Amino acid sequence: AALARLVTEAAAEAVLSSGRFTLGLSGGSLVAMLARELPPALSAVPTADPSRWLVAFCDERLVPLDDPESTEGAYRV
Repeated sequence: AALARLVTEAAAEAVLSSGRFTLGLSGGSLVAMLARELPPALSAVPTADPSRWLVAFCDERLVPLDDPESTEGAYRV
């Protein structure tokens, strides 16, 4: 929950100052944690505006999205 709060606070600050927020995501346990913790954190900080985020997958593999090794696929689920 603390990480999700930090992300949303940083996002709100970036969106207000530059109009966008850039976030690099890895896979592993981060996927489930963010899926659980980020929505309530975003609700608490509406100025974080996810439509203004640029999201990149830092450790993406060249596999189909439905492959268990796909970081992007894991976030899409």
